[in-house]
Amino acid sequence: MIFTDAGASNFEEHALLQDWLDDHSIARTLISFAASDREAADRIASVARGYGHAVLFLDSNTDIAVAGNFYATAARRFAIDGRNARRLESEVTELTLLGERVRRNSNSIFRSGEALGGRALARAEPSVFEKESLGDEFSESTIREIIVPGGVALGETSYLNLDVSELRFTDGQFLLLDEAGAAWELPALEAKTLKALWDFVARSIAIKSDAIVDIDEAGRVRISSALRDTDAGFEIMHADTLPFAYVQNLDVIKSVIIDTGVDWLQREGNKLEFVSNYEVRFLSADNMRLAQTRVALEFEYEHGAESMEFQRSWGRDSGRLRENLDYAGLGKDMTPIAKYAGWIALFRSLQEQQISFLRGRYEFLKVDKRGQETPARH
Repeated sequence: MIFTDAGASNFEEHALLQDWLDDHSIARTLISFAASDREAADRIASVARGYGHAVLFLDSNTDIAVAGNFYATAARRFAIDGRNARRLESEVTELTLLGERVRRNSNSIFRSGEALGGRALARAEPSVFEKESLGDEFSESTIREIIVPGGVALGETSYLNLDVSELRFTDGQFLLLDEAGAAWELPALEAKTLKALWDFVARSIAIKSDAIVDIDEAGRVRISSALRDTDAGFEIMHADTLPFAYVQNLDVIKSVIIDTGVDWLQREGNKLEFVSNYEVRFLSADNMRLAQTRVALEFEYEHGAESMEFQRSWGRDSGRLRENLDYAGLGKDMTPIAKYAGWIALFRSLQEQQISFLRGRYEFLKVDKRGQETPARH
């Protein structure tokens, strides 16, 4: 059963769905219930109608895509708690949680932080850290070194000089709508890659970690579960193995690639492109076991021109870099990370701002993101 403040011209499923998707308020409510509890559902529907809500019951005759859209885009989801509902072997989340006891001194059935991710989500991830803890040229690192040869951490929030009101997914691509209603086209990218990067951002925000991949001294690969067995995850993992092929004369065993800034820019024809900045760092540990950046190489990637430029190097051992170091080659090999950093920063901005994403959300959630299998070892 769904109800909303939006007033459809009639109560047919497709007509009400269009008004539902146009309603960006929290009035979009879905209530799940056992068929045997229909009488209780009818009483709730009667009260809702009395308050002026449009009410529609969904059943086995409802178009699956329509029902999926209602469920995927509901602002609030509830379930009617009854003996029959609790006995159901249901895959509907709201019904599976019925009967769970509320935690002590809480109004929630979840442990603190569990609903948003928490420790349980982080167990299968690479070592959890936010890249700011690595410090920069002027501030000291606060992260204890992890003795492994590689890592990638992306966690920037993009700058976008556009007042975004809505995100849409149509024909396998995203569009941004501004406050004036104008649609802005984003660069083309495979839908399964968009889904993988979107999921990574959601996971990153939930567990407060920017780490994507880490490879230990035995070559064992640990990668974010959101990117495991995806093409994007494989490309990032492979790029992570390459820095030491270019920088070989430093007394370090770990490289880390991090993003440092992402700008999305308006172009002619209502198109958006991005510029991403990132660093390839080579680390060691001091006597307190804190990570120290011995050398950092800064690069800038412009997606529209598909250009990569080396900016500069810094760090106490930067003078030891060879004069013939192939900066262009290293930058080219880091292109997948630079490209995905742009999208991750945009998705982080949209998710943190809670930009409305209703039209196409159901279709996007169904995208199969599986791609090239992530190896257990590299």
